Amino acid sequence: MNRKTLDRFFEKGIVGLVLAALVFSALATGAVRPPEFVVVELLVAAAGILWIARIWLDPVSNRLLFPPFGACLLLFLAYALFHYLRADIEYTARTEVLRLLVYALLFFVALNNLHKSEWTQLALYVLVFTGAVIAIYGIVQVIAELDHVWHFDRPEQYTGRGSGTFINPNHFAGFLGMLLPVCLAAVLTGRVSQPMRILLSYSSLLLLGGVGVSMSRGGWISTSLALVAVICVLGWRRQFRLRSILLSCVVFGLIGAFLLKSDFAQDRLRHVNQPGTSGHVGSRAELWGAAVEVWQEEKLLGVGPGHFDHRFPEYRPERLQSRPVRVHNDYLNTLVDWGLVGMLLVGLMLGTMVSGIIKSWKYSQRTSSDLSAKTSNRSAFVLGSTAGLGSIALHSFVDFNLHIPSNAMLATTLAALLTAYIRFATDRYWVAVRIPVRLLLTVLVCGVSGLLVQQAIQQAQEHARLEASRSAESFPNQVEGLRNALKIEPTNFETAGMLGEIHRRRAMESSRTTRKVELKKAAAWLKEAITLNRYDAYSHARLGMALDELGQADKAGEYFAEAEKLDPNGYLTVANVGWHKMHIEEYAEAKRYFERVSPPDDPKTTENESENGLVAYRSEKIAQDLARHIRAVYLPYIEEQIRDGE
Repeated sequence: MNRKTLDRFFEKGIVGLVLAALVFSALATGAVRPPEFVVVELLVAAAGILWIARIWLDPVSNRLLFPPFGACLLLFLAYALFHYLRADIEYTARTEVLRLLVYALLFFVALNNLHKSEWTQLALYVLVFTGAVIAIYGIVQVIAELDHVWHFDRPEQYTGRGSGTFINPNHFAGFLGMLLPVCLAAVLTGRVSQPMRILLSYSSLLLLGGVGVSMSRGGWISTSLALVAVICVLGWRRQFRLRSILLSCVVFGLIGAFLLKSDFAQDRLRHVNQPGTSGHVGSRAELWGAAVEVWQEEKLLGVGPGHFDHRFPEYRPERLQSRPVRVHNDYLNTLVDWGLVGMLLVGLMLGTMVSGIIKSWKYSQRTSSDLSAKTSNRSAFVLGSTAGLGSIALHSFVDFNLHIPSNAMLATTLAALLTAYIRFATDRYWVAVRIPVRLLLTVLVCGVSGLLVQQAIQQAQEHARLEASRSAESFPNQVEGLRNALKIEPTNFETAGMLGEIHRRRAMESSRTTRKVELKKAAAWLKEAITLNRYDAYSHARLGMALDELGQADKAGEYFAEAEKLDPNGYLTVANVGWHKMHIEEYAEAKRYFERVSPPDDPKTTENESENGLVAYRSEKIAQDLARHIRAVYLPYIEEQIRDGE
């Protein structure tokens, strides 16, 4: 096998790995869970290693394309590394930076290996047909009233909404919203065979239907505006004017019919400003207000990668008892986590991308006769991908799509393929891969790939131990699983907190002889959790409860006070402080705290979903169940004690 043949084989391998990562992440609930993201890390790392192999095999043919966007991306990665080194919570910061490394490596691999027209077309077909299949699943969910995705149960708040292979319907809409303009542009202006045009036409209808049944208002608006952009561009060109008119009639006719016929869709629009409903947008406004307060603590550099979730409880509005994880606005989230410097770097990246699109636009158009419509796969992809990226950019004002791996990876790939078109405008961004460049690339890419593989293995091992602990029936096996997980990942504060909590609960069920021992173990692990994450109000409160049981009420009071400072409006924290007051027989104070934790007359979950759509829902349900328990058990007891005292 000669060098050319082997190079071609590696090139196909890279294309296959990149497409496999994109398809798998979309099918695996967005790859938001560690087990699925591990697969993505391994696939992208393997693609990076094959890219380096290609460069050494044939350095003349495999020149490096390095546009301004790439330089800005590397600058942001350097800033991310600086932030990681100074982060308050290492585990969270590392998780966030690892995601950035995956996206950055994917960008450079796609930019330098998938820019050929044959690979761009293959990527288009694979992604569009994958999106169509996911859209069918979402439509079936609505028609058949399915309440699950694969083997995961969906939260009740998503009843009546399609989410495809995603848990969160908004992320489902964001994914399809990127693909729909690409698909429509290929149908209307691409040079494709008639059977393929028919398939793409049907896929466009399915993608549009998927966005519709998601009932995501942000998805509806962003996708509609992206389609308007496509229609306007086509209408500007005389040879496509009739097609743009037909497209607008079909698309907006379907949208109008859907809104008129769907009572659920009308309710979604009607409840936008109606407090107490799941469709009310007021919760987002409150969340954004809290995010601004968090940002004001560290305006220039931000609070740290992924740290909004840890700093939010201090500014939590009382109505938001869920754990939002993200800000529900990717731009505000960036400002909070990365500060003004990070926003400046992101703006620089966006600016260089827009500049590259403008420079390469005219070079992507065909120059054939004006006697017929000038179809071109190149111009179709530039138009469609620009509109698709515009769709996700608009949707990101009201959601956190770019923090979902599958959506971020799709946007990254579209951006890479779009950026590659600058090669038609100028040759200045091609870099010859001489020995020094090859060595530098090898060190960087292989270093990142090796790190991703090492971290993927570590994450898989940790997850396996945590799952073993969750499924264990005996207390010793639960502890063993958690301790093994902590040995693999010693900076995971949640694991240390879980160890402390199960020892504390074990103590409550133990005899006098073993109770004190278990409480001391619980206190030790909870102190470790606080050391790893000093913003965790729950660990402070649980440590206070353990110290109360050990007879150290004064010291316990200090931890409860700190917990209240970290999460003054959180139901769980307030309830724990109330328990402490009850424990030390300050019944009037206990009653005041418990009365703050009361369920609404008609409890409704808000739309403050987390990345996988389950964490926030569960946290809010826990708060509601706790409130009901307090009303039924603790408050009657306290009122009786107060009456007896009087």
